Amino acid sequence: MAGDTPCSILNAQAPLAGSAPVSQSWLIVFHQGAWGDRPVDTLISRNLTTWAKEQGAQILIARTPKGIDPYPQATFLYSDGQSDLLQGVLDSQGIPNLAHTQRSKPMLLICTNGKRDQCCATFGRSLISQCREVLSPELYGQILECSHLGGHRFAPTAIWLPENLVLGRLDPQAVANLLETGSVDSRFIRGNTQLPPAQQVVHAFMWPQEIAFLSCEQHDTDFHITALVNSSSESFIVTATPMSTVASCGGDLKSDTWYDLLSNK
Repeated sequence: MAGDTPCSILNAQAPLAGSAPVSQSWLIVFHQGAWGDRPVDTLISRNLTTWAKEQGAQILIARTPKGIDPYPQATFLYSDGQSDLLQGVLDSQGIPNLAHTQRSKPMLLICTNGKRDQCCATFGRSLISQCREVLSPELYGQILECSHLGGHRFAPTAIWLPENLVLGRLDPQAVANLLETGSVDSRFIRGNTQLPPAQQVVHAFMWPQEIAFLSCEQHDTDFHITALVNSSSESFIVTATPMSTVASCGGDLKSDTWYDLLSNK
């Protein structure tokens, strides 16, 4: 075991890129009260879980941080990564009706699920508190607390919607730049959730350039990737290295994979 050292400190040298969860879309459901360690399992109905699976969506629980009024009951957000972030109200069956939604401003969801891992409580909540001090009320209103995103070893970790872009090791200046300009330095990018890990690495490396993936072939531990970058074809090799890491505070060593860019032509 790792003793009292936070897992995000133990993993300070681990690469961020290629560590984002993979999901085509995201459904955000609001619950302003206490969550517990696995709120999606305990607070979400079976019908809503089924609906999300049919949509290829991963569910997050969210709430507004201190100083921001709660959203109306049954509000949801939905991001498919291809269009605007949508906001609506669950119907009488507790299911989203995507035909009856309105456009939402972009939102940054910062994981604060401390019941799941202490790093999220310590570093996620601290980041939000610092942001409250330095951001305008309008920009601070674009921040939500959210349930487990995966990768608390990269805390503070967050997802930027509707880009479906997962971030890690954020600081207040990075958050301010993101909310003000809609962009973020690539060193904070874990990956676009619509991409598999090796392609997440290439996407992060080329950020913020437009990229369209053409092919990805795996040879042993290497991924040979071809993509269009600003209409020009480029080739990349990403390698996957098996590692053992402490993924959670107080936990034992677990198998992990680190992805690194070897070449770009």
